[in-house]
Amino acid sequence: MIATLRTCGILLSLAMLVTSPAFAGSVKLYDNYGNTNGGEFKAQVVSPLPFVPIDTVTNERGVFETFCLEKNEYIAFDTEYFAAVGTAALHGGLGGGDPDPLDPRTAYLYQQFVTGNLTDYAYAVGDGGVARAASADALQHVIWYIEEEEAKTWIDGDNSLMDRYYRDAIAHAGPTIGDARVLNLWTDAAMTQPAQDQLVLTPEPAVTALLALGLGLGLFGRTRRGA
Repeated sequence: MIATLRTCGILLSLAMLVTSPAFAGSVKLYDNYGNTNGGEFKAQVVSPLPFVPIDTVTNERGVFETFCLEKNEYIAFDTEYFAAVGTAALHGGLGGGDPDPLDPRTAYLYQQFVTGNLTDYAYAVGDGGVARAASADALQHVIWYIEEEEAKTWIDGDNSLMDRYYRDAIAHAGPTIGDARVLNLWTDAAMTQPAQDQLVLTPEPAVTALLALGLGLGLFGRTRRGA
C-alpha cells in the first residue's frame, strides 16, 4: 500500500435517511492521529455540503475529524472526493452487507468523540500526540469490530482502551444512530467509482437552519485546522 493511501471513515449532518447516493458536495481528507491506516482523519469541506460541519471542540466551520467504516476501500490525502450523505456504507467492506447500515453503537461512540465527551479519550496533545494516537487506534479498531470489518482485537474485561470504549457503547448506545451519518465518498462527480465511507455528525437543527441561511449570504467557511 502506498504511504499516502489510508483506509478511512467519516461523520455527516442533516436528517438525510436515504442510503442511495445523491450528490451533496465534496471534501478533502488529511492525516491526523493514529497508526491503524484508519482514523483519526481531518476532513475539510471543499464544495458546500447540505450542512456545515462544525468542529465542536474548536468551533471551526467546515472542518471535522472522522473515522473509517470499511477496511478494503482507500483514500489519498489532499485529494477532492465527491460526497453523498446517508445512513449506510456502500459498495465495499469485509462484512455487514451492501448497503451496510451504520450501527447505533458506532454512532454513539463517534458522537461522544466529536463532542469531546468520549471517556478516556486523550484529546490533549501535550506529549506530541502519542496518547491521542493510542486513543484513535483503539477507537478505530472498536468501530471496525462493531461494523464487522475485523475480529475483536482485545480480550473482554482486559480494561484496555478498546475494552472500555466497547463497554461504554454497549451500556449507553440507543436504538437509533441519532445525529451521526455516513459520508459516502466517490472519486467522480457521477458517483460511479466508490472510494470510502466516513463518519460525520449533524449539527443541531437550529444551528443547521441558521447556517443554511448563512449559505445564501455567502458565509460558507472553507477553513482548515492544522494537524
